[in-house]
Amino acid sequence: MHLLARTSPEPAGRAGAQRPERGPVLRSAPYGRIERLLVAPAVIGLVVAVVIPVMLVVALGFFSYDPLTGALEPVGTDNFLRLLNGSELLPAALHTLAYAAMTVLPIMLAGLLLALGINTVARGRGLLRTAYFLPVAATLAGMSVVWRWMFYPDTGIIDSSIGRVLGVHDWLNSTSLALPAVAVVGCWQGVGSTMIMFLAALSGVPRALLEAATLDGAGPWHRFWAVTWPAIGPATVFALITTTRDSLRVFDQVAVMTQGDPHGASTTLAYLMWQRGIGFSDLGGASVVNVVLLALVLLTIVAQVRVVGRRWELAGAR
Repeated sequence: MHLLARTSPEPAGRAGAQRPERGPVLRSAPYGRIERLLVAPAVIGLVVAVVIPVMLVVALGFFSYDPLTGALEPVGTDNFLRLLNGSELLPAALHTLAYAAMTVLPIMLAGLLLALGINTVARGRGLLRTAYFLPVAATLAGMSVVWRWMFYPDTGIIDSSIGRVLGVHDWLNSTSLALPAVAVVGCWQGVGSTMIMFLAALSGVPRALLEAATLDGAGPWHRFWAVTWPAIGPATVFALITTTRDSLRVFDQVAVMTQGDPHGASTTLAYLMWQRGIGFSDLGGASVVNVVLLALVLLTIVAQVRVVGRRWELAGAR
Protein backbone atom coordinates (compact mmCIF):
# COMPACT_ATOMS: atom_id res chain seq x y z
CA MET A 1 0.00 0.00 0.00
CA HIS A 2 2.86 2.34 0.84
CA LEU A 3 4.52 1.58 -2.50
CA LEU A 4 1.32 2.22 -4.39
CA ALA A 5 0.87 5.52 -2.63
CA ARG A 6 4.35 6.65 -3.57
CA THR A 7 4.09 5.62 -7.23
CA SER A 8 0.64 7.08 -7.81
CA PRO A 9 0.64 10.29 -9.91
CA GLU A 10 0.49 13.49 -7.98
CA PRO A 11 -2.41 15.87 -8.42
CA ALA A 12 -1.96 18.45 -11.12
CA GLY A 13 -2.17 21.27 -8.61
CA ARG A 14 0.91 20.23 -6.61
CA ALA A 15 4.17 22.02 -7.15
CA GLY A 16 6.66 20.14 -9.24
CA ALA A 17 4.07 17.94 -10.91
CA GLN A 18 4.96 17.10 -14.49
CA ARG A 19 2.29 17.74 -17.10
CA PRO A 20 2.23 16.10 -20.50
CA GLU A 21 3.74 18.31 -23.14
CA ARG A 22 1.39 19.60 -25.75
CA GLY A 23 1.99 21.24 -29.05
CA PRO A 24 1.45 24.94 -29.55
CA VAL A 25 -2.15 25.99 -29.64
CA LEU A 26 -2.95 28.45 -32.41
CA ARG A 27 -5.45 31.02 -31.29
CA SER A 28 -6.70 33.95 -33.27
CA ALA A 29 -5.64 37.20 -31.69
CA PRO A 30 -8.41 39.71 -31.02
CA TYR A 31 -8.68 42.62 -33.42
CA GLY A 32 -7.13 45.80 -32.17
CA ARG A 33 -7.83 49.34 -33.27
CA ILE A 34 -5.28 49.23 -36.06
CA GLU A 35 -6.66 45.96 -37.42
CA ARG A 36 -10.20 47.33 -37.33
CA LEU A 37 -9.12 50.44 -39.22
CA LEU A 38 -7.39 48.32 -41.88
CA VAL A 39 -10.38 46.00 -42.33
CA ALA A 40 -13.01 48.78 -42.22
CA PRO A 41 -12.67 49.90 -45.90
CA ALA A 42 -13.13 46.33 -47.17
CA VAL A 43 -16.14 45.76 -44.90
CA ILE A 44 -17.73 49.07 -45.90
CA GLY A 45 -17.17 48.31 -49.59
CA LEU A 46 -18.69 44.84 -49.16
CA VAL A 47 -21.77 46.25 -47.44
CA VAL A 48 -22.25 49.10 -49.92
CA ALA A 49 -21.52 47.12 -53.11
CA VAL A 50 -22.98 43.71 -52.23
CA VAL A 51 -25.13 43.50 -49.11
CA ILE A 52 -27.27 46.62 -49.62
CA PRO A 53 -27.97 45.98 -53.37
CA VAL A 54 -28.97 42.38 -52.63
CA MET A 55 -31.29 43.51 -49.84
CA LEU A 56 -32.85 46.13 -52.12
CA VAL A 57 -33.41 43.55 -54.87
CA VAL A 58 -35.08 41.15 -52.44
CA ALA A 59 -37.22 43.95 -50.98
CA LEU A 60 -38.25 45.18 -54.43
CA GLY A 61 -39.69 41.74 -55.13
CA PHE A 62 -42.46 42.54 -52.61
CA PHE A 63 -43.47 45.78 -54.34
CA SER A 64 -44.97 46.86 -57.63
CA TYR A 65 -42.95 49.77 -58.99
CA ASP A 66 -43.78 51.84 -62.05
CA PRO A 67 -40.60 53.56 -63.30
CA LEU A 68 -42.61 56.02 -65.42
CA THR A 69 -44.77 57.43 -62.64
CA GLY A 70 -42.56 56.47 -59.69
CA ALA A 71 -45.49 54.77 -57.94
CA LEU A 72 -44.44 52.16 -55.38
CA GLU A 73 -47.13 49.82 -54.10
CA PRO A 74 -46.64 46.87 -51.73
CA VAL A 75 -48.02 43.62 -53.15
CA GLY A 76 -46.68 41.07 -50.69
CA THR A 77 -45.75 37.77 -52.31
CA ASP A 78 -47.80 38.36 -55.47
CA ASN A 79 -44.69 38.83 -57.63
CA PHE A 80 -43.17 35.58 -56.37
CA LEU A 81 -46.39 33.61 -56.85
CA ARG A 82 -46.94 35.11 -60.31
CA LEU A 83 -43.46 34.19 -61.53
CA LEU A 84 -43.26 30.81 -59.82
CA ASN A 85 -46.66 29.75 -61.15
CA GLY A 86 -46.00 31.16 -64.61
CA SER A 87 -44.62 29.40 -67.65
CA GLU A 88 -41.37 31.37 -68.06
CA LEU A 89 -39.27 30.95 -64.93
CA LEU A 90 -38.81 27.17 -64.88
CA PRO A 91 -37.84 26.84 -68.59
CA ALA A 92 -35.41 29.75 -68.20
CA ALA A 93 -33.81 28.08 -65.17
CA LEU A 94 -33.48 24.79 -67.06
CA HIS A 95 -31.95 26.56 -70.07
CA THR A 96 -29.48 28.28 -67.74
CA LEU A 97 -28.43 24.97 -66.20
CA ALA A 98 -28.19 23.37 -69.65
CA TYR A 99 -25.97 26.21 -70.86
CA ALA A 100 -23.71 25.79 -67.82
CA ALA A 101 -23.51 22.04 -68.45
CA MET A 102 -22.46 22.69 -72.06
CA THR A 103 -19.79 25.28 -71.22
CA VAL A 104 -18.18 24.72 -67.81
CA LEU A 105 -16.51 21.37 -68.47
CA PRO A 106 -15.29 22.23 -72.02
CA ILE A 107 -13.90 25.57 -70.81
CA MET A 108 -12.07 23.93 -67.90
CA LEU A 109 -10.67 21.10 -70.02
CA ALA A 110 -9.63 23.31 -72.94
CA GLY A 111 -8.07 25.89 -70.59
CA LEU A 112 -6.05 23.20 -68.82
CA LEU A 113 -4.84 21.58 -72.05
CA LEU A 114 -3.84 24.94 -73.52
CA ALA A 115 -2.00 25.90 -70.33
CA LEU A 116 -0.10 22.60 -70.29
CA GLY A 117 0.80 23.00 -73.96
CA ILE A 118 1.93 26.62 -73.67
CA ASN A 119 3.87 25.83 -70.49
CA THR A 120 6.05 23.38 -72.44
CA VAL A 121 6.77 25.77 -75.32
CA ALA A 122 10.24 27.31 -75.21
CA ARG A 123 9.67 30.14 -77.71
CA GLY A 124 6.62 32.19 -78.53
CA ARG A 125 4.94 31.58 -75.19
CA GLY A 126 3.92 35.21 -74.77
CA LEU A 127 2.45 35.35 -78.28
CA LEU A 128 0.35 32.26 -77.64
CA ARG A 129 -0.90 33.60 -74.32
CA THR A 130 -1.92 36.85 -75.96
CA ALA A 131 -3.63 35.13 -78.90
CA TYR A 132 -5.76 32.87 -76.71
CA PHE A 133 -6.56 35.70 -74.28
CA LEU A 134 -7.82 38.07 -76.98
CA PRO A 135 -11.45 36.78 -76.83
CA VAL A 136 -11.54 37.69 -73.14
CA ALA A 137 -10.38 41.24 -73.86
CA ALA A 138 -12.83 41.69 -76.73
CA THR A 139 -16.34 42.99 -76.12
CA LEU A 140 -18.59 39.94 -75.97
CA ALA A 141 -21.63 41.77 -77.34
CA GLY A 142 -19.64 42.98 -80.33
CA MET A 143 -18.13 39.58 -81.00
CA SER A 144 -21.58 38.01 -80.72
CA VAL A 145 -22.58 40.05 -83.78
CA VAL A 146 -19.73 38.42 -85.70
CA TRP A 147 -20.74 34.98 -84.47
CA ARG A 148 -24.32 35.64 -85.47
CA TRP A 149 -23.13 36.36 -89.00
CA MET A 150 -21.07 33.13 -88.90
CA PHE A 151 -24.21 31.18 -87.94
CA TYR A 152 -26.25 32.83 -90.71
CA PRO A 153 -28.37 30.12 -92.39
CA ASP A 154 -26.99 28.43 -95.52
CA THR A 155 -24.44 31.14 -96.41
CA GLY A 156 -22.70 31.52 -93.04
CA ILE A 157 -19.32 29.95 -92.34
CA ILE A 158 -20.75 27.43 -89.86
CA ASP A 159 -23.45 26.16 -92.21
CA SER A 160 -21.05 26.13 -95.15
CA SER A 161 -18.48 23.99 -93.32
CA ILE A 162 -19.53 22.14 -90.18
CA GLY A 163 -23.21 22.26 -91.08
CA ARG A 164 -22.67 20.36 -94.32
CA VAL A 165 -20.62 17.69 -92.56
CA LEU A 166 -23.14 17.23 -89.74
CA GLY A 167 -26.17 17.74 -91.93
CA VAL A 168 -27.59 20.63 -89.86
CA HIS A 169 -28.27 24.25 -90.73
CA ASP A 170 -29.97 27.40 -89.45
CA TRP A 171 -28.76 26.90 -85.90
CA LEU A 172 -30.13 30.11 -84.40
CA ASN A 173 -33.68 29.41 -85.62
CA SER A 174 -33.75 25.82 -84.36
CA THR A 175 -35.24 25.03 -80.97
CA SER A 176 -32.64 22.31 -80.41
CA LEU A 177 -29.55 24.09 -81.79
CA ALA A 178 -29.98 27.72 -80.70
CA LEU A 179 -28.72 27.17 -77.15
CA PRO A 180 -25.74 25.01 -78.24
CA ALA A 181 -24.80 27.74 -80.72
CA VAL A 182 -24.80 30.29 -77.92
CA ALA A 183 -22.76 27.86 -75.81
CA VAL A 184 -20.11 27.68 -78.55
CA VAL A 185 -19.57 31.43 -78.23
CA GLY A 186 -19.42 31.13 -74.45
CA CYS A 187 -16.73 28.46 -74.66
CA TRP A 188 -14.74 30.48 -77.19
CA GLN A 189 -14.80 33.51 -74.90
CA GLY A 190 -14.18 31.75 -71.58
CA VAL A 191 -11.21 29.54 -72.42
CA GLY A 192 -8.69 32.40 -72.31
CA SER A 193 -9.29 33.44 -68.71
CA THR A 194 -9.25 29.83 -67.49
CA MET A 195 -6.01 29.22 -69.37
CA ILE A 196 -4.38 32.20 -67.61
CA MET A 197 -5.45 30.84 -64.21
CA PHE A 198 -3.94 27.44 -64.95
CA LEU A 199 -0.73 29.01 -66.30
CA ALA A 200 -0.33 30.95 -63.05
CA ALA A 201 -0.89 27.73 -61.08
CA LEU A 202 1.58 25.77 -63.20
CA SER A 203 4.30 28.32 -62.46
CA GLY A 204 4.04 27.34 -58.79
CA VAL A 205 4.45 23.58 -59.27
CA PRO A 206 7.61 22.48 -57.39
CA ARG A 207 10.32 21.73 -59.93
CA ALA A 208 12.11 19.49 -57.46
CA LEU A 209 9.15 17.11 -57.32
CA LEU A 210 8.92 16.98 -61.11
CA GLU A 211 12.64 16.23 -61.39
CA ALA A 212 12.41 13.56 -58.69
CA ALA A 213 9.49 11.92 -60.48
CA THR A 214 11.43 11.98 -63.74
CA LEU A 215 14.44 10.33 -62.08
CA ASP A 216 12.14 7.65 -60.69
CA GLY A 217 11.05 6.82 -64.23
CA ALA A 218 7.60 8.45 -64.18
CA GLY A 219 6.20 9.32 -67.59
CA PRO A 220 4.43 12.55 -68.55
CA TRP A 221 1.00 11.25 -67.51
CA HIS A 222 2.21 9.97 -64.13
CA ARG A 223 4.07 13.23 -63.46
CA PHE A 224 0.94 15.18 -64.23
CA TRP A 225 -1.36 12.97 -62.14
CA ALA A 226 0.93 12.60 -59.13
CA VAL A 227 2.64 16.01 -59.01
CA THR A 228 1.08 18.65 -61.25
CA TRP A 229 -2.61 17.93 -60.73
CA PRO A 230 -2.48 18.01 -56.90
CA ALA A 231 -0.37 21.18 -56.97
CA ILE A 232 -2.89 23.12 -59.06
CA GLY A 233 -5.86 22.00 -56.96
CA PRO A 234 -6.67 25.42 -55.40
CA ALA A 235 -6.43 27.14 -58.79
CA THR A 236 -8.75 24.51 -60.26
CA VAL A 237 -11.33 25.21 -57.58
CA PHE A 238 -11.14 28.95 -58.23
CA ALA A 239 -11.40 28.46 -62.00
CA LEU A 240 -14.36 26.12 -61.57
CA ILE A 241 -16.25 28.59 -59.36
CA THR A 242 -15.66 31.61 -61.60
CA THR A 243 -16.48 29.68 -64.77
CA THR A 244 -19.71 28.35 -63.28
CA ARG A 245 -20.71 31.80 -62.07
CA ASP A 246 -20.14 33.37 -65.47
CA SER A 247 -21.99 30.56 -67.25
CA LEU A 248 -25.06 30.88 -65.05
CA ARG A 249 -25.17 34.64 -65.68
CA VAL A 250 -25.05 34.37 -69.47
CA PHE A 251 -26.76 37.33 -71.15
CA ASP A 252 -24.76 39.05 -73.91
CA GLN A 253 -24.74 36.19 -76.42
CA VAL A 254 -28.43 35.48 -75.91
CA ALA A 255 -29.42 39.14 -76.26
CA VAL A 256 -27.42 39.65 -79.46
CA MET A 257 -27.70 36.30 -81.22
CA THR A 258 -31.17 34.90 -80.44
CA GLN A 259 -33.13 37.30 -78.18
CA GLY A 260 -34.30 34.20 -76.36
CA ASP A 261 -35.88 32.70 -79.50
CA PRO A 262 -36.99 30.53 -81.12
CA HIS A 263 -40.06 30.13 -78.94
CA GLY A 264 -38.05 30.83 -75.79
CA ALA A 265 -35.68 27.91 -76.43
CA SER A 266 -32.61 30.01 -75.57
CA THR A 267 -34.10 32.24 -72.85
CA THR A 268 -31.92 32.17 -69.73
CA LEU A 269 -32.57 33.64 -66.30
CA ALA A 270 -30.39 36.69 -66.95
CA TYR A 271 -32.16 37.42 -70.24
CA LEU A 272 -35.58 36.84 -68.64
CA MET A 273 -34.64 39.30 -65.91
CA TRP A 274 -33.76 41.94 -68.53
CA GLN A 275 -36.91 41.14 -70.48
CA ARG A 276 -39.17 41.56 -67.44
CA GLY A 277 -37.42 44.62 -66.07
CA ILE A 278 -36.57 46.58 -69.22
CA GLY A 279 -38.91 45.19 -71.85
CA PHE A 280 -42.07 45.03 -69.74
CA SER A 281 -41.13 47.55 -66.99
CA ASP A 282 -41.93 44.84 -64.44
CA LEU A 283 -39.22 45.58 -61.89
CA GLY A 284 -40.88 43.49 -59.23
CA GLY A 285 -40.93 40.43 -61.46
CA ALA A 286 -37.35 41.11 -62.57
CA SER A 287 -36.30 41.23 -58.91
CA VAL A 288 -37.88 37.81 -58.35
CA VAL A 289 -35.93 36.39 -61.31
CA ASN A 290 -32.77 37.99 -59.93
CA VAL A 291 -33.33 36.36 -56.55
CA VAL A 292 -33.83 32.96 -58.21
CA LEU A 293 -30.65 33.45 -60.25
CA LEU A 294 -28.67 34.44 -57.14
CA ALA A 295 -29.96 31.40 -55.26
CA LEU A 296 -29.09 29.13 -58.20
CA VAL A 297 -25.54 30.49 -58.36
CA LEU A 298 -25.01 30.11 -54.61
CA LEU A 299 -26.43 26.59 -54.46
CA THR A 300 -24.37 25.44 -57.45
CA ILE A 301 -21.14 26.86 -56.07
CA VAL A 302 -21.76 25.42 -52.59
CA ALA A 303 -22.42 21.99 -54.12
CA GLN A 304 -19.21 22.19 -56.16
CA VAL A 305 -17.12 23.20 -53.17
CA ARG A 306 -18.52 20.36 -51.03
CA VAL A 307 -18.17 17.70 -53.70
CA VAL A 308 -14.77 18.48 -55.23
CA GLY A 309 -13.53 21.78 -53.83
CA ARG A 310 -12.20 20.63 -50.46
CA ARG A 311 -10.59 17.54 -51.97
CA TRP A 312 -8.72 19.57 -54.59
CA GLU A 313 -7.66 22.22 -52.09
CA LEU A 314 -6.32 19.59 -49.69
CA ALA A 315 -4.49 17.89 -52.56
CA GLY A 316 -2.82 21.18 -53.43
CA ALA A 317 -1.83 21.87 -49.83
CA ARG A 318 -0.36 18.47 -49.03
